[in-house]
Amino acid sequence: MRSKGVSTAMVFGWRALLDRLLSRANLERTSVGVGCNLCLLCNKEVETIQHLFITCKVAQHLWIKCDNWLGITSVTSNDVKCHFCGFSINKVSTKVNKVSKGMWLTLVKEIWTHRNRVISNNGKVDEVKIFVLAQMHGWTWAKFSRLRVKVLLSDWLLNPLEFLRQV
Repeated sequence: MRSKGVSTAMVFGWRALLDRLLSRANLERTSVGVGCNLCLLCNKEVETIQHLFITCKVAQHLWIKCDNWLGITSVTSNDVKCHFCGFSINKVSTKVNKVSKGMWLTLVKEIWTHRNRVISNNGKVDEVKIFVLAQMHGWTWAKFSRLRVKVLLSDWLLNPLEFLRQV
């Protein structure tokens, strides 16, 4: 049986891919006044799902960091669905690619969670915190999902690609 966290993350991912999250642009379209519709992470562009998760400078830095950490080169697309589909590793098992897709999902979820923290706490953007929490949640997801990946957190953090090749 899936844990509640895994199911919640999957619903979140589904909503993100369908542009059904309450971004500032989506709220504005539904006539909910948000005052300023700029991205809370960069304060430069309208906060759409595409911008928040893909084209925002903060998100771009995080995807580069994730690619470097995983040792992959993901597809650079400005479309959330294409970015998700392209976030995979060539010549590996389906299980490994499920783990990499899970990492995509955890990073997107952590960007959203951090964005909400900025709103509620008038906080500042912390890319390091976003990425570290995404790594931790990615490991937790891989360990407790149906995949039942067996890896120590230290191995996951230090060399995820080597771990993924053993899956």
